[in-house]
Amino acid sequence: EDLEAVIIATPLWSHAEIAVGCLDAGKHVLCEKMMAKSEAECLRMVESARRNKRVLEIGYQRYYNPMYQAAYNNVIKQGLLGEVYFARLVWHRNSTWRRQEEPPSPGYDPGRWGYPDWEHLLNWRMYKQYSEGLMAELGSHQVMAASWFFDSAPEAVYTSAAISRFKDGREVPDHIYATFEYTGGRTATFSSIQSNAFEGAYEMYMGTGGTLILKNEIEAYLFNEGEGQSTRIEVSRQGAGPVVDASASRPADAQGRTISSQSGAQTERGLAYQNEVAEFCSAIRTGNPVRCGPEKATKSAIACLAANRAAEKKARLELSGE
Repeated sequence: EDLEAVIIATPLWSHAEIAVGCLDAGKHVLCEKMMAKSEAECLRMVESARRNKRVLEIGYQRYYNPMYQAAYNNVIKQGLLGEVYFARLVWHRNSTWRRQEEPPSPGYDPGRWGYPDWEHLLNWRMYKQYSEGLMAELGSHQVMAASWFFDSAPEAVYTSAAISRFKDGREVPDHIYATFEYTGGRTATFSSIQSNAFEGAYEMYMGTGGTLILKNEIEAYLFNEGEGQSTRIEVSRQGAGPVVDASASRPADAQGRTISSQSGAQTERGLAYQNEVAEFCSAIRTGNPVRCGPEKATKSAIACLAANRAAEKKARLELSGE
């Protein structure tokens, strides 16, 4: 009876059942992204939150990242990019995405959680019954951000996807390329690959007046159109022959390490998670709405689910775009 709120950080397929159960029991809910595994499940969560008058926040931390907020308020809203017709969303890694761990105890039974064996529990992201793959686990973050900056949801999507590299029994693609069409002739492309980490993760917004790059949730770059600087490679002589002085070709955080110019201070990424939880608690106390409520998250989920269905059908799918 003393429990006021629940944080759901379980596999995607279980989000709706747990969230609706908690909301119907009178608890406030902070649920990890993606919101749910189907549009119907998302709508059930929205309806339950409204009916029970409870806070339902979905964990898209970019909404709470000071860097993203500054970029939106001071660059996008101020029109510094001019007319923005194209966004590039990239999340590239060079890894299997597969976990290798032993069960927590001998004789451990994954069946109690609805899984046939330890492999399906541990690597649930690989299997269609439980997961929507890269589009949900990674892409939904960036599609949500693009829809925020474009101030609209996608109107249509077409996708190419395949299990290109890892023929290990997984059921979800390890390479996916989606094109989202927005109102006003705007487009966002998303690519996620598991064979090269050179580009890492970033969102790039290209306008008639400039380009904004948001990288790894901790770095932001703004370039005025026509004033971009060329890359410079200096050659010096050390010993008998020439030596090229150049930066590392791979991003330093490709292995998961966090890079920040704020030495000794907390990064925007860390603050985003804190702000997300803080706003959730504040909304419970004050009744004020959260920035990333279920209505917004539902639109992102619908777009990402449609991207996967478009890949399966090899067709362009239209969305409401509202």
